[in-house]
Amino acid sequence: MTTKRLPPADRRALILDHALALSERGDYRRVTRKDVATRAGIAESLVSYYLGTVTEMRRAIMRAAVARECVAVVAQGLAAKDRFAQRAPAGLRAAAVASLG
Repeated sequence: MTTKRLPPADRRALILDHALALSERGDYRRVTRKDVATRAGIAESLVSYYLGTVTEMRRAIMRAAVARECVAVVAQGLAAKDRFAQRAPAGLRAAAVASLG
């Protein structure tokens, strides 16, 4: 059986997909590299390679949440006063605030 290697940008996007899915269910600030690796079925070192330190990973999660208009994660970022969430487009911020209830 042969497997196709993904280009680095695609692999990073796939890892971020898993990180965002975990973040939607809980606090994005509590998502660990191990959580992401387990969900993605990859080694934890690959998460580190593609997303960097825990701080860099969290920044990447929030940037991806803003770019992909993930209201639940942006709402968490606004509540935590995350600078990337605070710079989100006005409509997305409004939807995120509304989701906080």
